[in-house]
Amino acid sequence: MPLRIAIVVPSLPTGGGVSAVARFLHRGINQMEGFEADYVSVAVRWDDPTSVRVTDPATWTQGVRVQRGTDEGHPFRHVGTFLTEFEFQRYRPRPTLTKILREYDLVQVVAGHPAWSFLTRSVDRPVALQVATLAHVERATQNRQRQGLTGLWHRLMTRVATRMGDWALQTVDTVFVENEWMQTHVQNVAPTTNAVFAPPGVDTETFQPSDTPYTDREYILSVGRFADPRKNVHLLFEMYARLKERLGADIPDLVLAGRTEPPTDAWDLAEHRGIAGSISFFEDVSLDRLVDLYREAKLFVLSSDEEGLGLVILEAMASGVPVVSTDCGGPATVVQDGETGRLVPTDDADRLADAAATLLRDPSRLQSLSANSRERAVSEFSEEATIRRFRKEYERLCHN
Repeated sequence: MPLRIAIVVPSLPTGGGVSAVARFLHRGINQMEGFEADYVSVAVRWDDPTSVRVTDPATWTQGVRVQRGTDEGHPFRHVGTFLTEFEFQRYRPRPTLTKILREYDLVQVVAGHPAWSFLTRSVDRPVALQVATLAHVERATQNRQRQGLTGLWHRLMTRVATRMGDWALQTVDTVFVENEWMQTHVQNVAPTTNAVFAPPGVDTETFQPSDTPYTDREYILSVGRFADPRKNVHLLFEMYARLKERLGADIPDLVLAGRTEPPTDAWDLAEHRGIAGSISFFEDVSLDRLVDLYREAKLFVLSSDEEGLGLVILEAMASGVPVVSTDCGGPATVVQDGETGRLVPTDDADRLADAAATLLRDPSRLQSLSANSRERAVSEFSEEATIRRFRKEYERLCHN
């Protein structure tokens, strides 16, 4: 009988980096001999239809419900929560979920921050957590922008999530981390919990380099959820404006691709700086279209304030595209400064523009970084290379 693994993920269908990691693990586990994996999605929104909601009396008698769905053709069960308007309730165990998870030999939680693994506190099975960052780090930009009672409430919920996350780290069996600073945090907060460096992998068969010379490529690429303040699209636009001052008419266009577009005030900034006509945004593109956008890009730029790892960086590197990124946590794990791309301080438009300009003026340097990027992506971060770390730990947990 194969060992059965439940992949627990906050609101699987919504997309984003957490869902991408869950899909990577689902593919990898189901390709392992002797293992099989299923998705279990859990409520993350205040208006989740499977949850009991204070604001909807019709749900008071129905209880927490389970809804079935599919993701990329694979079935999943989505489980609601009780009083979902209160964030901390989403992290608490509930009998409906616990019963489902006891069907499995091992539970793998995939989440942005550790509080989500609190869900498994009542499950008498080995539990692994794959986590990108911490709640207070993940929300720092948003919390700075929120004012008044709403801001106070969100900051309070962040403190609660952080405290619950530290407790949860002490109850799981293994934590898979994506970067060195998170591994250090786990070792400090939960010294008896096994912390394993195991970043998610990239599909290096799908994301492959193009033969188009860098002198013939026409755009800079950035990929992300640009409505998310953490992605700092304002910095990206300001960088591009300053890059135009450095390169003049030789500047490539800026192409954005993502699930959500930049906010109105970011487009206002682009208009004010005279660069809006050189920026294109493609919303929710297909995988084939995304692959093509990576392949033909001259340079990839990431302007985030915080990233647990940065899967889009891995996709760019696998596509042989050099990366210029802010040094915002996770990218330092992936990008070798000067070898596969450049790392610059966060929130510094001049340094970001200088790094991009230096590379764009030197096509031979771009070609060299391209080869290095592809080699590193294949050898260190391909799905084949990274899934082995997960398998080794699953075997240890299940056979102890």
